[in-house]
Amino acid sequence: MRFFLSVDPCRPRVLKDPGSLPHAGYHWDGWTQPFFEGWYTRVTLPIARDPTEPANPGSVSFSFMYAINPQQGGMAQVLGPQDQLCWRTFSNPNGFWAERDHLGHRGALREGRCDHNPAGLQDPLTFFQILSSGYQFSAHLNQGILPDPLCSEPIRWLYRIQPHFAYGIPPQATMGIWSYLPIFEPGWQILMAHGLASGWVEWGGQRYEFQQVPAYAEKNWGQSFPRRWFWIQCNAFPEHPGLSLTCAGAERRVLARSEEVALISLHGWGSQPFLEWRPGQAHLTWQVDPWGSWQITGQNAAHCIQLQGHSRQPGQTVFTPGPKGMRRNCRDTLAGHLLMQLWRRNGQVWTQILTAESHQAGLEVGGEHVQTWQGQC
Repeated sequence: MRFFLSVDPCRPRVLKDPGSLPHAGYHWDGWTQPFFEGWYTRVTLPIARDPTEPANPGSVSFSFMYAINPQQGGMAQVLGPQDQLCWRTFSNPNGFWAERDHLGHRGALREGRCDHNPAGLQDPLTFFQILSSGYQFSAHLNQGILPDPLCSEPIRWLYRIQPHFAYGIPPQATMGIWSYLPIFEPGWQILMAHGLASGWVEWGGQRYEFQQVPAYAEKNWGQSFPRRWFWIQCNAFPEHPGLSLTCAGAERRVLARSEEVALISLHGWGSQPFLEWRPGQAHLTWQVDPWGSWQITGQNAAHCIQLQGHSRQPGQTVFTPGPKGMRRNCRDTLAGHLLMQLWRRNGQVWTQILTAESHQAGLEVGGEHVQTWQGQC
């Protein structure tokens, strides 16, 4: 099957068949242990107040993190305003269902018991009537409900998604053809570099309604997260709507050895709607602190990109999978400051062609990240 984008210049680009993208389906082979699969999706609401304020109270984003260990159960986490976190575990893996060939899965409990409804997504109109705690996620829908111990009302969400860019044009595996083999730990795929979401989230007694706001989605799978890693994501640049930046670096396992690797991708810019910097095709360098500062550069024959991320806020620790189960060894913020600069080579001269800035970047460090990490690949 081929994947393509609409090319009508009078209409926005919309991804065709977003449910059947590379690595979108559930990966577990039924016997590999340990094993996890995790999904991450995010919506970014418009800033309501001056972004130069130190605490930036007008910056509101929600990220939803779903993970499953097919033998032990799963977990749902929601990171919300002021980087507050709500999470719940699903101890019985029989309450989990997922599509094998495209994006679509569900994790649910019903009054503390496993949900034994037939495979498939629930009807969104009756979902909240049937389930007291759970979620469902597909290429076009994210919906769920989690009890909140800090509030009398649960956290609920329901929004529709219109995907625009997956990864690459046409869509491709984020880490290349070798990602189809069990060589790297873990696997990683950007499912939706950019899309638009419309719906609502109820959090802390407040209902946040939104229309056509930036949306993003990715996933991981394998036996363990890397020993250490960093991550940057932003598709909410006020002066450049539709522009999407994703960057990740890790010290990962490759068969019996470890290696440092990084990748930068840029979707939705000008006449070249997809640019990437990856090992073997570009030189990448980085200096990332245990928290607060991210500096990454990527250079290939035609383009050079520089990222500078900063956070003055403490962020929030979230759970990630490991050989011994979920561990709270990752720190995130959804309100980071990001400055991105892009240059193009003209002969021997570099010409700056893009500067983009945002106060709603997702910034992350994780694993054994106890000192400044200087690396290259």
